[in-house]
Amino acid sequence: MVKRKSKAIFLKKCRPFIKGTAAGIITAVVFVMLSAFIFTAADAPEGAQSVLGYITLVAASGVCGMFYGGGKGKNGFAWGTLGGVVIFALCFAVSVISGNFSGSVFISKLVTCLVSGCIGGIVGVNLIGER
Repeated sequence: MVKRKSKAIFLKKCRPFIKGTAAGIITAVVFVMLSAFIFTAADAPEGAQSVLGYITLVAASGVCGMFYGGGKGKNGFAWGTLGGVVIFALCFAVSVISGNFSGSVFISKLVTCLVSGCIGGIVGVNLIGER
C-alpha cells in the first residue's frame, strides 16, 4: 500500500505563504484607500500619484516579505525576495488586465518590490529570532 501524506502537513508548510500574500494584498488595499482619501480631501499635486503608488508597493511587498521570512524562520533574504516577486507579479497582472501597463516603470517597480520584500524578510526573521 502507498502511504499518503496528510493534507494538514502541506497546509502547515504553505501557511506563511498564504498569510503573507493575504497580508500584502490587504496592506496594498489599505494604502490605496488612504491615498484615495488624501487625493479627495486635499488637493494633492500631480506627481503625488506615483509617489503614493511606490509607497503602497513598498509597504505591501515589505509586509509580504516579513510574513514569508518570519514564517520560515531562516533565509529571510531569499524568502523576502520571493514575497516581493509575488506582490510584483500580482501588481503586474492587475495592470495588464486593467490595460494600464506601462513598460517604462517595469524595472523600477520590480527593483522596488525586490528590495523592500528582501528587507521585510530580514526583519521578519529577526523578529522571530527575538522570541
